[in-house]
Amino acid sequence: MTSPTYVEQPALLALLGSIGDDERRGRFAHDFINLWETRSQRLMNALGNRDFEDADVVLLSIRSSSAMLGARPLEAVAGMVHSAVRVADLPGSLSHLARLNEVGELTCQELATVMESLRTPQQTAGAQP
Repeated sequence: MTSPTYVEQPALLALLGSIGDDERRGRFAHDFINLWETRSQRLMNALGNRDFEDADVVLLSIRSSSAMLGARPLEAVAGMVHSAVRVADLPGSLSHLARLNEVGELTCQELATVMESLRTPQQTAGAQP
């Protein structure tokens, strides 16, 4: 049995190929990983305050960046939360929040692994311990 895939590598490679030089290639993915906790916390705060407008903004950000990175499962779960947010359905939004956080964390882990595997030998040799 194979483990689930949270990042479609062809979509990720297409994005990375369109970005430019090596420095910029990894920045988008690494920014996504580094911002995940902040986005997740901002979404929880927005829902806790019944601020559906802010929740909408956060979810649009998660969905668009997930789609660009090929993180289809995360985009799908964010879409479920987003559908509930659009109609101000707090219980519906909250019902998918745990799954969103779980898939988000797993996506970040897989994305970090994929990005590490794409590093060139020169980048690896120049890395700080």
